[in-house]
Parts: sequence; structure tokens; C-alpha cells
Amino acid sequence: MISITRPVHLTYKNIVKTYGKGNHSKLILSDIELQIKGGECTLITGKNGSGKSTLLRIIGGLLRPNKATIETGLITLNWKKYRNLIKNDVMYLYQEPYMFDGTVRKNLSYALHKDQAKEAVDKALKWAELEHRSNTQAKFLSGGERQRVALAQAWLKQPAVLLLDEPTANMDTKSRKRTEDLLSTFKESGTALYIASHDPNHFHRITNHRLLLDEGRIVQTDTNLLNESAQNIKDKSDNNITVLSKQIS
Repeated sequence: MISITRPVHLTYKNIVKTYGKGNHSKLILSDIELQIKGGECTLITGKNGSGKSTLLRIIGGLLRPNKATIETGLITLNWKKYRNLIKNDVMYLYQEPYMFDGTVRKNLSYALHKDQAKEAVDKALKWAELEHRSNTQAKFLSGGERQRVALAQAWLKQPAVLLLDEPTANMDTKSRKRTEDLLSTFKESGTALYIASHDPNHFHRITNHRLLLDEGRIVQTDTNLLNESAQNIKDKSDNNITVLSKQIS
């Protein structure tokens, strides 16, 4: 059986997605082409409603496109075959992670096979700095803590590709930095990261590539410009420009 090799290197071509039918149809994505590589982080930016979440859900096998082909390096797949292939290799994290009834520890245990030991959950709690919350009812956690529970579940599963939709939305500076630090450990282990965010100034510490969604198409921003943008942010922050400082914090 064909499987995704690691480090992963996937190429997506001719992704098209529309909503509605006939005269009421709306083109969301038009002939999108992109690559996913293990150990690299790609940031997808664009205004609200530009299709960022739609694109992530297609890559994650959660939403059927009108058209798409995927190359694994061994074989070219249509979306249906790709969806069946990636079940254990690609993981999608929602902007607001769903928590099951029960404690944080119980929620993490759902990511494990029955034969896996309790020690694995202990390690995940320590990794995500959630040891003090292990016996807290998960539904009572803050947004930042829920996101860390979701990341800890991903850490237990070790996917080849991790897709994240606005993972730091509504977080304060400390929570955002902690989340980025956790994401950097996935990169170091060879996981490919794809992050959708409306703010291009976020995640510059861990981003290798930035893609801009505009009018249903992707425009790739040069990596050097990304680094230059991060330096400009730092310089302006050093000059105590309050508005920009808040924007990147």
C-alpha cells in the first residue's frame, strides 16, 4: 500500500473550489498550486473570507474540492484517493479546538491507542506546560489553554503535516509566544506546518514561506521579504510606535 514518506514532500496542483450552483456559484479558490515540505513552516495570509480556512480543510481531507491533484513523490492522486491516504499523517486543528467532557488528561488520552501507557500523557502535559491543569475540566479552560491541549494531542500523534487555522487568535503576547515555541518543536522534529492567519506579522520567528491569498489565487512572497518584514516590525517596535507594537504582540 502506498503511504506518505517522511520527511513529507507533497505537491498540490489545480485546486479549484466553488460554493453554490449555477448563477449563484462563487469562486473561492482558482487553480491553486503549492508545496508542503517536512520541517518547514508556511504561513497563509489574506483578508477574512479569502479562502484560507477552505484551503486548509481541503489539504486536511475535510472538504472536497471541485478539482485537485496531489503528487506524493511516488504517485499522483486525485483528492478522493489522497483523502484515504492521509488519515494518519495529516492533522487539522480548528481555530477553536473542541474539548470533550472530562479532564484535560482524559482529552489527551483520546489521542492514544489503548495499549499506550499513561506515561505518554504525562510527557504531553509536561511538553505543553499543562501539568497543573491535568485534572481540570477541559471545557473550563481559556482559549490559549485549549489550543495547547490540541497541540499536545498533535504531539502525541506526531503527524507528518500539521494544519492550523488562526492558532493564536485572541491570545495575549505571552500565550502567543508559548504557542509559537511549541510549534517550533514540531518543525524541529520534521513535521510540515501550514498556518492560516489574517495577520502577516505573526509567526515570523518560525515561518519559512508566506503565501498570500488574493482573489482566489496564491501569490508567493519571497522569503527575503518575509525576513525584511520581521526586521521592520522590530525596528518600529524599538521606536515605541504603540499601535504597531500592539499589532505584533
